[in-house]
Amino acid sequence: MKKFALVLCMILALSACKEEKAPETLAKPVVKIGASFPLSGNMAAIGNAAHKALVASINDVNKNKNNKYHYVLITDNDQMDAKYILNIANKFIFQDKVDVLISYFSVAGRIVAPLAAEHKIINFNFGFGDEVLQSKYNFQNFLTVEAENEAVISFLKKNEIQNVDLVYQNIGAADQFLAHLEKLLEKNKIAYTIYRFNKGERDFKILTSKIKESLSEAVFIYAFEPEADILTQEFRVQNVQKLVAYNDGLPMTNNYEIYEGYYNIGSIMTPEKYQKEWGLEGENAAYAVYLYDTGQIIAEAYENAPTHNRIPSSDEISAYLLSKQNYFGLAGNLKLDQKGQFHSKGQTTIVKNNYLTIAD
Repeated sequence: MKKFALVLCMILALSACKEEKAPETLAKPVVKIGASFPLSGNMAAIGNAAHKALVASINDVNKNKNNKYHYVLITDNDQMDAKYILNIANKFIFQDKVDVLISYFSVAGRIVAPLAAEHKIINFNFGFGDEVLQSKYNFQNFLTVEAENEAVISFLKKNEIQNVDLVYQNIGAADQFLAHLEKLLEKNKIAYTIYRFNKGERDFKILTSKIKESLSEAVFIYAFEPEADILTQEFRVQNVQKLVAYNDGLPMTNNYEIYEGYYNIGSIMTPEKYQKEWGLEGENAAYAVYLYDTGQIIAEAYENAPTHNRIPSSDEISAYLLSKQNYFGLAGNLKLDQKGQFHSKGQTTIVKNNYLTIAD
């Protein structure tokens, strides 16, 4: 009996370690992609949306039976915490031996980029800042500071705004965004007043009162959850009667009701067709389309980089990407510069009936 139990345990152990593969993929070399997202915590809404979009992209890639390679996606939850991001990246590199890294948000990009450069692994980041683009192995696919701020100016001019209040949370790339936007506002002769607050603040009564009584016709807010929700609720309490717009912080909320009639300026909204396919109904899912496009671009590079019966090296993938330069995806036309930055245009959306839709 003991011998039978031992054999049974061994069989179960072997079964647990078995990797199931579809029959058509058995003969194909495997390209591994390691991606981490904040799948829990304050940023979980967009982290999960991005994860779903990337999964959909890789699944769509693998449907092409003519592909030379099979693509395997390995994901983990970094909670947008530096220590988790670093540990997961090292796991992807040394344990999983991935061919491509995907880092989400600027904080992850700054941690993963030097690892990608050191170990010569392609890394795609979704955030801001040239510091991420420190080697030919690092790429960034999201709106640049310039593109997002140009979309802000276009929005203000379209609505004939001559005076705007700028409310900026002291986080991340806030200073970089604000410095560039100030120049554009001055160039376009739009008056502005700057208000700043720190991460963790919860009482916005005084700040809201100042904005309500100011001479501005509009308010542009650069903030994220949970502070953005709390500030917006105070706007409602004090009945602020001004045009209100946000950077890409608005799509991170789970409470669209408090944002009714307010605008978001930034990333391309996930088209309704894909919202349904990816399980994102009613969400803007900031960054989601960029993750989908990136999955497609990665596969294109691997399938087309010139090699001789082997998986392309990171150098060959980088060379292919930089030589082609022009791409097209759900985010529209994507132009890749020689630093590794993809350039695209921003979009303005509005909350109507608790649903974020493209603004007229």
